[in-house]
Amino acid sequence: MWRVIPAWLHWGLLTLGGAGFAALSFRDLRRLRLPTRRDAQARLEEDGKVDHAALQALDDKPSAKGDPASPFWQAHLAESAERARKAKLKSVRATAETRDPWGLRFTSLGVLVIAIIASGDNAGKRLASGLQPGAAAGGALVADVWIEPPSYAGKAPIYLLRAGQEAPNDIAQINAPEGSTVVAQINGRGRNALTYQTAEGTARADFDRNGAAAKGTLPISESGLLKLVLGGRTASWPIGIIADNAPDVAFITPPMRTDDARMHFAIAIDDDYGVASAELVMQLDPNQERPIDAPEFTPAALDERRRIPLDGVAGASGERTATLDLQSDPWAGLKVLAKVVVADGAGQTGETETATATLPERMFYNPVAKAVIEQRQSLAVASEDWPRAARSFDAVTLAPDIFYAEKPKNYLMLRAAFWRVMRQNGDSFDDAVEKFWPLALQLEDEALELARQRLEAAQEALRQALERGASDEEINRLVEELRQAMNDYLNALAQSGQPMEGETPRNAEQLERSDLDEMLDAIRDLSEQGAANAARQMLSDLENLLNNLRLSQGGQGSGSGQGGQGEGQGGASGQAGELIGRQRELADETFERGRDPEATGDDLASREGGLGGDLEELMDALGADPSLDPNGDAARALGSARSAMREAEGALEAEQFGMAGDAMERAIEGLREGAEALAREQMRQAQGEGGQNQRGPGVDPLGRPAGDALSGQGVEVPGEGEAGRTRAVIEELRKRLGEPGREEEEKSYLERLLERF
Repeated sequence: MWRVIPAWLHWGLLTLGGAGFAALSFRDLRRLRLPTRRDAQARLEEDGKVDHAALQALDDKPSAKGDPASPFWQAHLAESAERARKAKLKSVRATAETRDPWGLRFTSLGVLVIAIIASGDNAGKRLASGLQPGAAAGGALVADVWIEPPSYAGKAPIYLLRAGQEAPNDIAQINAPEGSTVVAQINGRGRNALTYQTAEGTARADFDRNGAAAKGTLPISESGLLKLVLGGRTASWPIGIIADNAPDVAFITPPMRTDDARMHFAIAIDDDYGVASAELVMQLDPNQERPIDAPEFTPAALDERRRIPLDGVAGASGERTATLDLQSDPWAGLKVLAKVVVADGAGQTGETETATATLPERMFYNPVAKAVIEQRQSLAVASEDWPRAARSFDAVTLAPDIFYAEKPKNYLMLRAAFWRVMRQNGDSFDDAVEKFWPLALQLEDEALELARQRLEAAQEALRQALERGASDEEINRLVEELRQAMNDYLNALAQSGQPMEGETPRNAEQLERSDLDEMLDAIRDLSEQGAANAARQMLSDLENLLNNLRLSQGGQGSGSGQGGQGEGQGGASGQAGELIGRQRELADETFERGRDPEATGDDLASREGGLGGDLEELMDALGADPSLDPNGDAARALGSARSAMREAEGALEAEQFGMAGDAMERAIEGLREGAEALAREQMRQAQGEGGQNQRGPGVDPLGRPAGDALSGQGVEVPGEGEAGRTRAVIEELRKRLGEPGREEEEKSYLERLLERF
């Protein structure tokens, strides 16, 4: 009871108890009279049934006139002594029944004995606490109290009190981030309260009870005094709030067009805890010059804000670079007012100054495709002038028997576009604007584009099947589908007629189509052997080979894929390719390490730092020889990769493996872009030095006769020998794992080795 009442009430109860005890004692003791000798003799005579008060007679004295030696007196004493021999004391006579007729004294004594037994070693302390008001309030509290910072702050909880600790006294101010929450977990029943006093008032937490436990939360947004009342005990803490400032962001490099028709910019971010999201906000520049025959912007178009999320920008303060492919945007080719808006975890925003930029656009050479793109943009910026777009679509479909005799499908698609515009009748054209882009791509190069899409879909389907451990039948089916899609893509690429930026010399190492088929067969065999990781790696190698073909087309394609890294080429692009491989391997190890809750990342952080040092050496080499990267595209991409590596290194030191993996993926992407830029420059220089390396008609994308072979100079193709060695290793590991008598530690080691395959 003393633990759940305040000290003043304890004092009051003790005072009332003492006063009551004194009053009862006075009532009874004031009439207390000690028994006399005569009373004792009378009790003995009564219990022994002694006649004539014989015991009392023995104490009698003769009168003054009497003679003690008189025979009569002596006979009297002798007779009295004889009768007094019968005197005795019987059992004690109970008198408490007059005060306690119900025997409550025995009940209270029994409860006390039970309480002492139940208290065990604490019996003495509990009895003493009943006579010491305030002693329990200064003892240990059965409660956990902590401050939980907001998740975006990345700070650990601040513990104020742990169960069993003494109530704190004279605590110094505790600082907590703005947006924090106080959490109190109380064990045991009783009166409790959690309050927070500020200049604005006092806030009180509501407790949710679950049996004998209770949990309460209290958000704190300004400095104040936190107070916990638990029974008769009180604990308090002064809290100081660290203000969360809005983020600051500014352009380091304003948005500009790169050589591969992308938009690149660099920004600097400064925030207390880092930003949670970022986006590029664009609006049309109303003061830009328009062609004479172009429609004027509508007010709705001028008021529109296009928001493009910037992946990979969120995180701690620092510099960021971004490269966006906006060729498919309806505003491509127009001048826009652009700014970057960032938001922190608390929802506060910051934005850069507004910069003027022209969105890069893809060049279309097919006149019909070019007309579709022009009318698409017209619908996006001047929807009120939709009859103009309808007339244009109607005009390009005149005389279908003459202009579309060999391609009736193109005529049908254009007529469908015409009726799509007509049916909108001035309403929103968002759906038409979205669908006209793939229409223009298909008109520009429909066979190659469709083949590319099928190839990417087949690659993605096989990759997902390998990751989820699909059955052998499904893997075989998907491998054959990928084989067919690959052959269709290579044939379409050979027949596309697009100019190549270089040709492999005739004496170069040749990569036959049969080599690609063997790679597909190896992927299937590795999957059947259970080597899922090796199969995925070989699929990645195959994608790199096919992506290198895409890179050779000058970067104008719209395929998404991995992009050609130039990993198999020499010089600076070859070094970048090597860094990609090392970074990918380190990312895989980081993923595996993150699955172990007790793993540390110091060694991985050291390796990541070494990888970053090698990248800096490559960047220094590019700076020393401007001819390797005259436009600075590779330097920008590699700089972005270096920033991501630094972020990954810091995350590994903090053992945040998930964040490190994300940063490594961004580093790989930056390395790929840098390798692509270096490879393009190498191809351009090679073409300038040897103009004879031109592709003639009837040859494949790498200078071989169409359908015969593919050239792969410097590209290392995983051969059958490598796949065979992988299968041999797996079989040996499984054999050793199945042998009896091996220790559990050795079996665990062999199982971990098998997991790598």
